[in-house]
Amino acid sequence: MVFIITVALVLAGCGGSSGGSDDGCSVTEQNRFVHEDMLEYYYWYQFVPESVDYDRFDSPRQLLEYLKYAQYDRFSYIADQSEFEDLIFDGTYIGYGLSYVVESASSARIRFVYSDSPAGRVGILRGDQILSINGQDVAVIIAANSWDSVFGPDEIGLPLSIRLRRSSGQIVTLDMTKDRVRINTVLHSEVIDIGAAPNLKRVGYLVFNSFLQTSVAELDTVFANFKSNGVNRLILDLRYNGGGSVDVARRLASYIRNTTVSNSDLFIELRYNDKHMSDNFNYYFLPEPNSLGLNELTVVTTAATCSASELVISALRPYFGRVTTIGDASCGKPVGMNPINFCDKTLLAVNFASFNKNGEGDYFDGIPADCAAVDDVSRVFGDQQESMLATALQYENNTAACRAAPPLRSRPAAETYDLRAIVGAV
Repeated sequence: MVFIITVALVLAGCGGSSGGSDDGCSVTEQNRFVHEDMLEYYYWYQFVPESVDYDRFDSPRQLLEYLKYAQYDRFSYIADQSEFEDLIFDGTYIGYGLSYVVESASSARIRFVYSDSPAGRVGILRGDQILSINGQDVAVIIAANSWDSVFGPDEIGLPLSIRLRRSSGQIVTLDMTKDRVRINTVLHSEVIDIGAAPNLKRVGYLVFNSFLQTSVAELDTVFANFKSNGVNRLILDLRYNGGGSVDVARRLASYIRNTTVSNSDLFIELRYNDKHMSDNFNYYFLPEPNSLGLNELTVVTTAATCSASELVISALRPYFGRVTTIGDASCGKPVGMNPINFCDKTLLAVNFASFNKNGEGDYFDGIPADCAAVDDVSRVFGDQQESMLATALQYENNTAACRAAPPLRSRPAAETYDLRAIVGAV
């Protein structure tokens, strides 16, 4: 049976054509399907070899790595079909619900925790320093780069014991078992006042982590609150946002847009390869009653800010007086994929590029940061001393000129993108 995801769920970090059947699911036939699809729909199909020995490759994933256009494609991948649909449609995955960052050869720290997760339920917090996992010292894990084996396979019930040092200095050991995590894509939101009447700036601060179908209700709630509280500035924190649905990205931008932007104004254009130019598709802004009507925006970005996150920045710039980026250059993914199901898998091979109203795109080296700032994981979201938020607030208050960000960096070929880039956590 063929399963097709329609254009309503085109994703820019996942993003249909067609594919797959109930029979023909041998490795050879799966390899054939991937190759034939790439020859027809892949954005860079000209660089795909016409002939391939399918029996040389042990899996369609291995073949896809061989077929990808090395100059630009860090992004195409094959996902488990059920995992993909659980994440995109239901906002769930199997895991512990925590995200970590390695700070040095002997230190790792929690970046964020999903509320409805094993980690959230036992009280793990952003800023907690990891001392050991399942009895292994964190320095040993870092040296061996054994995080995958430490956290184990995606199986419900898998136990984990983690020893942490709190910001207070208290050391705790917390036990949990792997379970289905329900992602809250809004990690934090609040209203921060700068100054006093009549020049009061009411700054909405939103930490937003991925563009899923379940994000819509979360965004509705946040922007209704911002609107009712008279928010007239916005700091959009996308520092860990790996992307997701183009349609949800359009909705977020529509909540922010200024009053001169109409529903007939272009949000983003998707362009397909020259075999399928008739599939080119325009997304326009949506009418949102809780739109803030802004003409300026401050966005917090890092190398993990990817795909649909970058679409929002690129799409709003032609309409706004300024869109300022704080932090570091974004990931550099101006392309996306329409998911195609085959056998028990989903092929996500790049098949479109995105361009804003001014025809701007192709930011494969990332969108540069205007003001440099470093993610201070030791402080919770909303702490006004945290480096990225502090820099953004200073910029909003016009009290200090921002420090220029470093030039765009070249992306190492080893960097890849997959479903976990959207989840952002284990």
